[in-house]
Amino acid sequence: MSAPIIPTIPTIPTIPTTPTGPTGPAFTTAATACRPATAASSSTATTSTNAAAAAALIAHQRFDEAFVFWHARYADDPPTALAALAALARRAARDRRHQLAASYDAMHCALRRGSPWYPATLGARLLSLPQAPVSSGRLRHDAAQLDYLHQLGVLGDEFPSIIAGLRLLAHRLEAGQPCHRELASMVAQSHAGDSSPLDQLDDVYDRIVHLRPTPCVAQALPAHTARALQAAQQAPGHGIVVIDDFLSAEALDELLRFCLQSTVWLCELGHGRLGASYEHGFNCPLLVQLLVELRELLPGMPQHGHALPHLDACKHPPRLPGEALQADQGDVKLQLWLTPDAANLDPATGGMFIRAPDGNTRYIAYRQNRAVLFPARLLHGAAARHFRDDHQGRRLDVNLRYRSTRYSTPSARRPAMASSS
Repeated sequence: MSAPIIPTIPTIPTIPTTPTGPTGPAFTTAATACRPATAASSSTATTSTNAAAAAALIAHQRFDEAFVFWHARYADDPPTALAALAALARRAARDRRHQLAASYDAMHCALRRGSPWYPATLGARLLSLPQAPVSSGRLRHDAAQLDYLHQLGVLGDEFPSIIAGLRLLAHRLEAGQPCHRELASMVAQSHAGDSSPLDQLDDVYDRIVHLRPTPCVAQALPAHTARALQAAQQAPGHGIVVIDDFLSAEALDELLRFCLQSTVWLCELGHGRLGASYEHGFNCPLLVQLLVELRELLPGMPQHGHALPHLDACKHPPRLPGEALQADQGDVKLQLWLTPDAANLDPATGGMFIRAPDGNTRYIAYRQNRAVLFPARLLHGAAARHFRDDHQGRRLDVNLRYRSTRYSTPSARRPAMASSS
């Protein structure tokens, strides 16, 4: 399968891209250029021209430049700006321009969940989020991930104090404070009790601080995976297919780094598990490439019009007992494991159970880069997990669900949250 061809970039009107702050001259110039003029006719023409320029920038991966326009548009009229991005994403998806659709969806997410550090052009012009409940498990995870990014040199010198603040709040929750308090209230109480610099916690909690750039690779799925998927569609059986070395070595390495570095684990799934969804930042060119290659290899898979399958990921705490078996939404599910085998401290555990149509329960052992494809209606669940207790050691799985529903655009609603245990 050949790599996608990148067209020649046409001449695109320049939009200033290096704001110096919320009222800095570069951002002010861009915002003024993008906002409607006083006269109605001039307003329509100006907005249309700038929207076309921003669309062209997105189409050619000039994300930060296009974001200046969309952020200014959002500041003037949030519902209209978000609706316009959603419509552009739907149109691109209908045209099977899935990478372009994903870029619009990423812009949609960045407007709603941006931080002072992502995108770079957002600066201090943060958009408000609904008040977020807080759990100690989520706080400790976020502190560990930010510490990991700081050690990599991705984050700046302001982060050690932010990390310390997250851990301080986690400690206070674990010492007996209620597990679901509004973050603003907790920060205020922390200020009243000591002088730790916690001011920036609201800038990082429930926001995307870093999204690792993860482009397409030459080929996401190796030839043997393509053969296995095609054979699975032809052979009768119980419908459970296990494929080892599912991704190419390059795709596996890039996708694992994306999961470890991108701060998109915004949804609590219970029992210490965290989820990442496409609608809330689990989106990069490599993931879209993977979905497109799968679609080409699985023409018999239940599809829902022009859309790609539902995509999300789950990150597990180091130790958990086995899950109760349950069915999932959708027609077919694919689960892919990313964490290196060395992190699984008990090789007899860590995999998953699936109850086959004949009533027998099948155990599938854990292995990095192993994919399991099965009918989503079959009862299934994770086995007991005992993985290494550090940021890189948690079990990571990527989940794709194929179902016959209409294409849905990202919702402005935050992901559902539940308490950790």
